[in-house]
Order: sequence, then C-alpha cells, then structure tokens
Amino acid sequence: MMATSLNIEIFRWIHSGAGTHPVMDALAVFFGEGGPYFMAIPFAVLWFLVDGNRKTALLEATEAATIGLTVNQLIGLFYFHPRPYMIGLATPLFSHGPENSFPSDHATLMFAAAFYMLMAGRWAACGIPILTVGTLTAWGRVYSGIHFPFDMAGSLVIGLASAHFMRRIAGRLNPLNAKLIQIAGQLTGRMVRTKSHGARKG
Repeated sequence: MMATSLNIEIFRWIHSGAGTHPVMDALAVFFGEGGPYFMAIPFAVLWFLVDGNRKTALLEATEAATIGLTVNQLIGLFYFHPRPYMIGLATPLFSHGPENSFPSDHATLMFAAAFYMLMAGRWAACGIPILTVGTLTAWGRVYSGIHFPFDMAGSLVIGLASAHFMRRIAGRLNPLNAKLIQIAGQLTGRMVRTKSHGARKG
C-alpha cells in the first residue's frame, strides 16, 4: 500500500506541469513516443559503417533488448497494472491504448541495449547516448501520463538483468550471429549489385 501511494505521489509530482508548458509538453511527447526510433535508426545506419566486431555488438545489444521485451510480455501474462489515465489520474498528452502499464516496453528496450553496450565494454560511445535517450524516454512517458515511475524502475531492472544475461550467453550465440551477419552482408551485396546493374541498364 505504501509503495502504491509513493508511486502515485511521484507520478503526480512529475506529471504536475503536463498540458501547461508547451515546450516541456513537446519534449515529453517527442521522447516519449519517439525514443526507440532514436536507437533503431542509428543502429541501422551504423550497421553499414562499422566492421564485423561492431556489427556483432549491435546485434547482441538488439538481442538483449529482445530478451527484455520477452520478459515484459511474460510479466504481462500474470500481472496487470492500469495506466495513470485509466484510473483518472491524468489526461495523457498523446493517445495510447488501455494496456498493461508495468513495465514499459519503450524503456526496457533502450535500457537493455544501452546497458549491454556499457556492461560488455564493447561500445560505451554508443551505449551512453542510448542510455541518455532511454532516460529521457522514461521521463517523457511518465510526464505525458502514459506510465507510472515504478514502471520505469521495473524497466531499468529488467534492462539491466537482460543485458547481464545476454553477456553470459553471448559466446554461445557467436556462431548464429556470425551467420546472421554473413547473410545480411550477402543480401546487402545483392541489393547493391542489382541497383548498380539497373542504373547501367537505364
């Protein structure tokens, strides 16, 4: 009961200015809705710019995020917590379906990928920006009335645990990941050759 009250009180404190400060509202919606894209797009761009070791790091970080999202889905099978606007505590800044609040998929995805990059010592220069944007995403979704603070705390723990688990099994996945990188390279090569052939033919 005390934890529930604390969760609500922290939420009210963070959400208190929502709808009255246009700049803050815009930032909250920007990060709250778009956070995962700020990870996915750089990952996709970097994939074509980095060497094999960095590709492996990107792939493993993505797998850590997938593990985190899987854990979230399993939690949702056994536990349901309403979102703030579902119990009359907020008017959300952007529309969202009446789904389980705990934990946040957006935050889990970003925290898991960021922690893996940092924990594995593979790519801190990539992990720190993702962690920063992930934190802003968590804030934005609470400020916007979509999540409770404890949802984000849960995502933080799940992200950290998923990154740790991925680090433990990364060696076992090396053959699979090497094959995936090889297949991706072959597909990219075919696309480039097809485009080049089409350009010459035109």
